[in-house]
Amino acid sequence: MFQFIKWIFKTIFLIIGSLLFRCNTDEKEKITFNGKVITDENFIVLNNQFARDSANAYYKSRSFSYADVATFEAVDDHYAKDKNKAYYCDEYREGQNYYLSKRQTILEVKNADPASFVSLKNGYAKDLKNAWFEGQPFDVKDVSSLVSIDYHFAKDDVSAYLNRHPINRSDGKTFVIIDGNFAKDSSNIYYYGYTGEGQNNICILPCDRQSFQILDYRYSRDNVNVFFLGFRLKDVHAETFQIMDDDYSKDKNSVYFQERKIAGAAPETFEVFKENEMFGHDVNYAKDKHAVFMDDKKMKDADLSSFMVLGENYARDNRHVFYKTGIVKNADPATYSVYPHDMGDADSEDGNYKYHEGARIVKE
Repeated sequence: MFQFIKWIFKTIFLIIGSLLFRCNTDEKEKITFNGKVITDENFIVLNNQFARDSANAYYKSRSFSYADVATFEAVDDHYAKDKNKAYYCDEYREGQNYYLSKRQTILEVKNADPASFVSLKNGYAKDLKNAWFEGQPFDVKDVSSLVSIDYHFAKDDVSAYLNRHPINRSDGKTFVIIDGNFAKDSSNIYYYGYTGEGQNNICILPCDRQSFQILDYRYSRDNVNVFFLGFRLKDVHAETFQIMDDDYSKDKNSVYFQERKIAGAAPETFEVFKENEMFGHDVNYAKDKHAVFMDDKKMKDADLSSFMVLGENYARDNRHVFYKTGIVKNADPATYSVYPHDMGDADSEDGNYKYHEGARIVKE
């Protein structure tokens, strides 16, 4: 009897195992591309983005029959090639129907040599003679040694490039990203980000390499100088320099807003209003024992003892309401309140009127 029961259980387990194996086998045999199960035996998935069958090449849902299908291959997730051409493909959304529809674009990479065409990642590619970014050509000094660093940076053995523009005086062989917004090579240290209107968004910091240190994503220093972004702070005392909130900083002698020295500010009593971080604003407020400041400007009409930040670039004291540094004419500080900027046509009000960016709204 025991042997019979054992035989029954063994048979049941074999049946269940066979069914599970068949299910797993069926799952493994399913081929999917672009979210669809493929049943065409001639359909070959090349990677997550590209495929081909006997008649067409595919980038996601888009087919293009003008490729040489027999030799079509994926280079990376955006580039592909056949024996005749190279292609750059991308997906985008249209503004009016951004969340509803996706569009695919397929560009022929002009003048590409398919035999030597390779991806450098991050949107970059090259062949023996030319370089491209997202399918568009750009000039380099030594294409044979060209490599990409990230989406914005590339380099060869001669020069480094930011957004496909050569970086002046850079040495490509030794160029590396240090951290965040800083880079270096054998000769220079660079800041990249905002470096002034009309600039190429990267500059050489005139610093001592041995003592240079990064303080945060905005500030850096050496044993003599302090830099905000790509700008040197004038007359700064580097040894006593301190970073404060909201782009303010100070040393033993002066106070700075960004790279600009604040005339007349007293560093020993200078403090930033904590409310700057609590409310939406484009400007920053601070004070010392003598005065109130907006960014680097002294507010001549503000009462220090009663001044408070309201948000949306507004502040008040017991006599006035301010929009940035200007007085909001005839506004009542006792009843003045501020609300989110995009509520109707006003961003603030008192007991009598509504206001938008410091101006009273006049009803038509």
